[in-house]
Amino acid sequence: MRSIRKKSEMMKGVTMEQRQNTRKIGIPGVVAIMLASSLTVMVGNAITPALPQLGEVYGLGNYASWLVTAPALGVVASAVFFGKLIDRKGPYWVAFFGLLLYGIFGVAGGYMPNAVAIFVDRFLLGVATAAIMSSAVALIAAFFQGERQLRLIAVQGMSMEFGGVIFLSISGVLADISWRCPFYIYGLGILAFLLLIFFVPRCGRAAEEQSQEESQGAGKGVPIPLVLLIAFLGMLMFFTAMVSLPIYLQTELGYSPSFTGYYLAALDLIAVLAAGFMPNIVRKIQEKGCLTIAFCCYGIAFLLYFLSGHAVVLWIAVFFAGLGFGCSTPLFNSLIVNKSTPEKKGLNISFCTMAMFLGQFLSALLVSAFSGTTLFLVAFIIAFVIAACILPVAGRYHRIRG
Repeated sequence: MRSIRKKSEMMKGVTMEQRQNTRKIGIPGVVAIMLASSLTVMVGNAITPALPQLGEVYGLGNYASWLVTAPALGVVASAVFFGKLIDRKGPYWVAFFGLLLYGIFGVAGGYMPNAVAIFVDRFLLGVATAAIMSSAVALIAAFFQGERQLRLIAVQGMSMEFGGVIFLSISGVLADISWRCPFYIYGLGILAFLLLIFFVPRCGRAAEEQSQEESQGAGKGVPIPLVLLIAFLGMLMFFTAMVSLPIYLQTELGYSPSFTGYYLAALDLIAVLAAGFMPNIVRKIQEKGCLTIAFCCYGIAFLLYFLSGHAVVLWIAVFFAGLGFGCSTPLFNSLIVNKSTPEKKGLNISFCTMAMFLGQFLSALLVSAFSGTTLFLVAFIIAFVIAACILPVAGRYHRIRG
């Protein structure tokens, strides 16, 4: 009878280990995972309202934008290591040490004596972020399956963007007080660390069985290599905006750091709403269609920034930028989880993490290469070229496989 029950559960796509994990975790545990997730996307953005001041304090000039993207280099360097560790040991302990180090290195960044020291600190903060981001997605995959898993990953995306709303709003106000103050936001990593200890059950490796639905769907839609490429390009677009807008708004348009924080928070708030509708959009037009719309929104936003700095245009542009982010970023993790076999799930999640943060890191190169509104024109062209290629490339990939 026990073997028949286990076989029945496997036919439904739920292994015994996954069923037990689903029973164990409660709402406080889910909150802990969501808080941890919200810390990852803000690893660079938390200090963006203070960028002009940081550039003056450390003598960085236009290279101050590299402080935003430096953590991404740490993520790229360590993500694969943490992915393999998750597949071997499970995601809990990776999240444990990642959150602890995130809080320590994040706050310490405000007390570095020189430019070299703060860049090293930001790199180490990125290493901690790689551990958190890979393990957070793996924890969701361990505790939830099927439609619930997709919705939880969408909620994870919403928590990341909602965290951006809160953190950037607070960061802008804190930057008006002192350039050091935004670094205190990283102390939330310690709070997430404590919530993890008390409310998230210790879980082992991902279950070794894959549901029939996952197996049949693994070859459909957007293939994993294309997901990784689009994840890289999507974060390149998003962080091109996040890195360039503080300098553009404050230096060229004369807005204050607090306004910059509120403006970027509005972008994330729109992304929260878009992420909530993302699963419904996917059901209607599939993943390819949703990603195409996302990059079209990025393109429209950059075109508006290029055309005018008028206040009305700025707010219309931020609406489209938020739509682009909310309709794309949560979908990357969902696609990777659903298209990965259990034994490679952690590794593929780490590849996705690496691709996303590589895009974040290289956005500083794009910002440094083009000055003024020319950057927005270049970003507009890139976004629409990507949007035009998603559907044909995905279709050609499946024709070749067929």
